[in-house]
Amino acid sequence: MKTVAYLKRLRLGINHLWPLVVLAGLGFYTSLVPLPPNDFWWHLKIGELISTTGSIPTTNIFAWTLPVTQPFTYGAWLGEYLFYQLYLLGGVELLLCTRTVLLVLTLALVGYEARRRTGSWRLAALPVLLVGLMSLNNLIVRPQIWSWLPFMTFYLLLSVYADGGLRDRWLWLLPLVMTFWVNAHGAFVLGPVLLGIFLVGEGARTFLRHADALPWRQVRWLAVIFAATLLATAVNPQFTGIYGYVWQMMTDAPSQGLVVEWQSPAPHGIANLVFFASVLLLFLALVYSRFRPTLTQALLLAAFLWLAWSGQRYVIWFGLVTMPLLAQALCSLIPARYLNAPSPQNQLNLLLAVLLWLPVVLVQPWWVEDLPLPESYWDLVWRDVDAGPLLDTLTPWGAVEYLRAHPGGQLFNEMGYGSYLIWALPAQKIFVDPRVELYPLEQWQNYLRISRGVRYNELLAQYGVDRLLLDRGEQSELILSLADDSLWELEHEDEYAQIWKKN
Repeated sequence: MKTVAYLKRLRLGINHLWPLVVLAGLGFYTSLVPLPPNDFWWHLKIGELISTTGSIPTTNIFAWTLPVTQPFTYGAWLGEYLFYQLYLLGGVELLLCTRTVLLVLTLALVGYEARRRTGSWRLAALPVLLVGLMSLNNLIVRPQIWSWLPFMTFYLLLSVYADGGLRDRWLWLLPLVMTFWVNAHGAFVLGPVLLGIFLVGEGARTFLRHADALPWRQVRWLAVIFAATLLATAVNPQFTGIYGYVWQMMTDAPSQGLVVEWQSPAPHGIANLVFFASVLLLFLALVYSRFRPTLTQALLLAAFLWLAWSGQRYVIWFGLVTMPLLAQALCSLIPARYLNAPSPQNQLNLLLAVLLWLPVVLVQPWWVEDLPLPESYWDLVWRDVDAGPLLDTLTPWGAVEYLRAHPGGQLFNEMGYGSYLIWALPAQKIFVDPRVELYPLEQWQNYLRISRGVRYNELLAQYGVDRLLLDRGEQSELILSLADDSLWELEHEDEYAQIWKKN
């Protein structure tokens, strides 16, 4: 009865629908993003090994081109373990749904922070939209998805605390969250970065006696939480060596030179274009509005703009930090009547909100294959395969099934194909896979030469390759060369992949 009474009292205004419309649209789109093989399947296999053996692997294991004992750090072991546990509970479908839920919750926190700063749900819809668009390069199911909510938890708690709206004890959540984050994904280093910026910024404001600065007691409390959080980062199998792992990832020559997401954003693609537009909009808003960021906010803007400029994979963190500040700057430029128009709250608006989310529910992976989506979309994914729904056609499902029936050979494979082989057919050792930092730069350079059909016979003989698993789109130059090469014979092909064997 109490629940029924509460539902009767629950009402929404039109203003509340603005961010809900944006969230529903982004949730709908995210749910339909296909699952590429690169950074998913090998993580899932590591999660399986952790679950079944009770230990975290420490070596190569899967590639025949390197010693089996070649050291490799699986720093995101907890994220990988959670992947496998979710897979056991609900297959690929549950993992895809989890990705969407985590993103929507993260964007909802962005909207909450923007609403807290502006008092307007209407204006809060803008940062939610901008951050959602900037995240389009980060929607692959991989351990990074476990960093979204911890990052926003850090940022939100610290922002509210700096504004005097939070009691000291709430900050103890940060070291607790860190014990999860440090084991789930390498972006945990952004937690101490956020804490350090708030500590320096708020400490300087207090020292300079700004009118709304925190008292010294609260600054000292920030220092205590900063120290506790740093200690919490050591609660992982690598202890303090986890920082060496992150540094290795950030300075690895093959990753930095060959993987696009580690390189500076260029003005193409929706995510990057929105990033550049948001930087321009933020600059104009700061120039023309009455909003003046505090020292802490200025440090946040500078630090995360530099971070985003250094690599496309960091653009999402820039958006999460700065877009609520953009909303605060725009608030003084927009007349109040547009920010909070009169909006009676009623249950009809609540019904509209529920109806908004009905399409999001229908496109979840359990039911999506039954929907009449355009054929142009279905051309991007496998349908009705045992491996799961919404698998990108870059996943060599058909070719791997052939290899399962015809195993063997020293295989040269497309990089993303290596990830799926690690999961689906681990007995078939691979040439390379998306563990980019595992392989030396020379091997990656040779991989690219072979894929382009440059000196391929010489290089393949150098490695002792006698079988090829190729992507018909990504490695078309090599395939054209093989067609006129009597040393190689086409063994198997489907719409997306080919297998060749040496005569």
